[in-house]
Amino acid sequence: MITTNKKINLEQLDFELGGYGLIADFNDPEKQIIGVAENSPVTEEQLSKAIDNHIAGPSQEEIRLLNKQEGIAKLKELGFTDDQIKALIS
Repeated sequence: MITTNKKINLEQLDFELGGYGLIADFNDPEKQIIGVAENSPVTEEQLSKAIDNHIAGPSQEEIRLLNKQEGIAKLKELGFTDDQIKALIS
């Protein structure tokens, strides 16, 4: 298990390590705990190096929220009212 305070995109980090599965506890942002899944061939040394080199991209949820915000902004530019936008995205 590796402890870090670095921003981690767990899905991306797992992909970077070959997709064997990772486990994590992100309850404390200053002491995030990351480990490899059971039966994974990834070593703790490989995990540590991958974390050191990891630059977290946006998560799928962050991308979805950004797209939604951009879509709402575009609808407002086109003259839609807040009520019309709520009706469209509900």
